[in-house]
Amino acid sequence: MSVKKTNILKAFRFAGAAAAALLLLFFCLHTEYYQDEEGVGTLFTSPRTYVTAASSLILMVFILLPNTLSERRNKIMGWVWAAAAPFAVYFSLLHLNADKYNIHFLELNKIALVLTFCFLFLAEMIFLLITGSIKVSVILLAVPVAVLGIANCFVTSFRGMAISAADLFSMGSAMSVASEYTYEIDWYMFSEIFWTFAICAVSLKIRGFRLMKFPLRIALLAAWGVGAGSFFFLCCRTTFLEDHDIRSQGFSHQLRYKEYDMLFTTLCTCFYLAAEKPGEYSLDKVAEIGEPYTEQVQEAADTPHLIVIMNESLADYGEIGKGLELSEDNMPFMHSLEENTIKGTVYSSVFGANTPNSEYEFLTGNTMAFLPESSVGFHLFVRGDMPSLASELKQSGYETLAMHPYRGYNYRRHLVYPQIGFDTYYTRNDFEDPEYIRSYISDQSLAERIVQEYEKNLDTGNPLFSYNVSIQNHGGYSVSNLTNLSMDIQVETEGIKGSTAQIYVNLVKKTDEMFQWLVEYFSQEEEPVAILMFGDHQPNLGESTYNYLIGEEESCTSEELMEKYKVPFILWTNYDIQEDTIEKTSLNYLYSQIAEKLNFPMTGYQSYLLDLSKEIPVINTVGYWGDNGNFYELDDESSPYYDRVQEYNILEYNYIFGGNDRYLELFKLPG
Repeated sequence: MSVKKTNILKAFRFAGAAAAALLLLFFCLHTEYYQDEEGVGTLFTSPRTYVTAASSLILMVFILLPNTLSERRNKIMGWVWAAAAPFAVYFSLLHLNADKYNIHFLELNKIALVLTFCFLFLAEMIFLLITGSIKVSVILLAVPVAVLGIANCFVTSFRGMAISAADLFSMGSAMSVASEYTYEIDWYMFSEIFWTFAICAVSLKIRGFRLMKFPLRIALLAAWGVGAGSFFFLCCRTTFLEDHDIRSQGFSHQLRYKEYDMLFTTLCTCFYLAAEKPGEYSLDKVAEIGEPYTEQVQEAADTPHLIVIMNESLADYGEIGKGLELSEDNMPFMHSLEENTIKGTVYSSVFGANTPNSEYEFLTGNTMAFLPESSVGFHLFVRGDMPSLASELKQSGYETLAMHPYRGYNYRRHLVYPQIGFDTYYTRNDFEDPEYIRSYISDQSLAERIVQEYEKNLDTGNPLFSYNVSIQNHGGYSVSNLTNLSMDIQVETEGIKGSTAQIYVNLVKKTDEMFQWLVEYFSQEEEPVAILMFGDHQPNLGESTYNYLIGEEESCTSEELMEKYKVPFILWTNYDIQEDTIEKTSLNYLYSQIAEKLNFPMTGYQSYLLDLSKEIPVINTVGYWGDNGNFYELDDESSPYYDRVQEYNILEYNYIFGGNDRYLELFKLPG
């Protein structure tokens, strides 16, 4: 070996040892790693200190010592490490999650455990066959698993639901708001980083050697293909997982971790990205269900301007579970509004994130209940031109405008909005000198822009459909950034994450003031105007808050969990209408119910939904209520509403996947 190469290897060894020393120093500087929850304990009284120090010293010595093994023993060491590495990767990840999610290794589902290790070995093997290097293949296995595990911890704490396969389609959107959150590496995340570093260090000690001859590599590649294909077929093309009750659990995948662990639960979400065709689906069946409603099309009897505001994370925490106690009402105007007003509770299909699913349900009338768990409607189910509320109102003579004062490409809105009928789409780049609250354009600036566009539209002589998605109340409720936000309202409920909740309720107060401003402005207008505002989902205010409001999620029934999906809606008009309160509905029904009361246009599909809402008042990804007051799981075949739910599924499937066979008479206005 040349002197130059020897010096390079020495430099790498010293750098690796220095990195191990820095990890030990990082541990020592973080008192929360060795103190208990009450702040009791010192660096030298915690067992964690001695384990970390001993491990660091052993690792430093191991890294500094050169590999002097013979070629034969080095090769044996390499293959032994290749066999052991998936187990090291797995148990490192298990330590990260075990305490957080109450996972006990011996209590894990044995079938899921076997499949997990099959997956890890299959992943390592393909890396090995591609790179021809054991050390590289182990690193390629260990680092992504660690990154996934740590990212999942952050994501779960921010939005209240774990990472799923569908989040890959939202990566750009997630990264665009990532900087607004506060990140703290806890003891378990540190351990995952440390042990992943150790796994990589052990891998790098192995000297390179020729693994196998080309014919053997081809044979192993063929064997890998058979193994991977069998794994895919078993999990995705048979009912094996369902038969053994192995599946993801709605949007709260972390509830299944104690049964299947984090890695396999996340992997399970990959198996459910495709929407299943309803068992009785056929074009004849679609026509049979839909034909009676094609004659119930409601033309535009009245065409007032329609302003819709889907307000980011708008929720009324006085009405959720036990309710939060506040020093004063943070929604005084909306609560007091009665004249020419329809208000109530609407149920979303998402919690804490995935705003466009609420858009998808409202604009199409489709429910996410029939679509893959945690998928995003705008990503997977709008491909090409598609009928929607926007295209329908456009057909009725409305100018169609969408505004979102944030990044325009998030969740493919820049592609989806034109496909579903919006003529114009404005993003934050189109706002001049807006007011910011924290790091987001305020609801007030959005309201002022709504008024500007309304006034501009008057010159066209056409009614305006102004559809707006706000951003002001987005998550990341950090005390480090309270720009333009007063904190006058106090949260008086004890035992919850008070600072997060306090920031949130004061943000909603700003939303309430914005809505009052809009109502006062349009009260002076002669043109008929209807303003509808609703929340897209509840924010995640922390586990302690929801433990207080509804109890621990693991012990809640599905009906009790519905409390996490309720948001308020309010409709106000500047002309006379019959006041009403809708106790509960869901976003897929909301337009149909409003349209009936205001004589807005309705397609046959919307008339069908209006009819269905009288039997099944609420349906979302958790389940549904029947008009008998009972709550049912979506797959409950004993439900008296099961056949009606399946009919809805059939019509929705045709709407989304019908293509040239879409039953257009049902989904569009005539003409």
